[in-house]
Amino acid sequence: MAGFARSFRVTFTVALNPEQSGAYPVLTGSADAVTRAEEERRLIARCAQGEAEAFRPLVVRYQRVAFSVSYRMLGSRADAEDVSQQAMVDAFHAIDRFRNEGKPNAFSVWLLRIVINRSKDVLKSKRWTEKPLGGEGEVAGSDAAFAHRPLDPEVNLASNQQRQLLEAALLALPPKYREALILKDVEDLSYEEMRSILRLPITTLKIRVVRARGRLRELLGEREEMP
Repeated sequence: MAGFARSFRVTFTVALNPEQSGAYPVLTGSADAVTRAEEERRLIARCAQGEAEAFRPLVVRYQRVAFSVSYRMLGSRADAEDVSQQAMVDAFHAIDRFRNEGKPNAFSVWLLRIVINRSKDVLKSKRWTEKPLGGEGEVAGSDAAFAHRPLDPEVNLASNQQRQLLEAALLALPPKYREALILKDVEDLSYEEMRSILRLPITTLKIRVVRARGRLRELLGEREEMP
């Protein structure tokens, strides 16, 4: 198994761009999506039978979203690479416990649960602390600082400086609010998918997203006022 873990380091030499959000592959009802989902089920079945090589296509498919989430949780490329690699190894070793249950994106949701938990372990080891959030006012989804706009390159280019401010402000949030905002506003997940990852009631998740958006806007205002 040590050789198996080392083989993932080769796969992860592919350049990973932490600024590329929206890497989360959403499956629709199209024929292509059905074919993709079926291919994924077959790969997972082969992995469950001990065929390590069948896991490589899954690594290639989901390494970007794993890295994107861990990078935004941790703010360190090195830590994010370590977490992403270890999460993939963990997923392979636990693949016999994975249950698809006919849900779209079931594997990626399951993988992101591992990524988030690994990221939290790193944060705990670094003794990151959480502070109470102020501000209970609701922020409309359309005003979210990380609203998902993957098909607007001109806006992405023009807002490079703003994006850097957003990344810094995101890291200033307590982890429990940071993870909610990453999953909702960066990776554009549904609340049902978030519930599966974080194992929290949807009502709690909605409250966390609202509070995180409000606090993020406050932090951005404070940073803009700095000389």
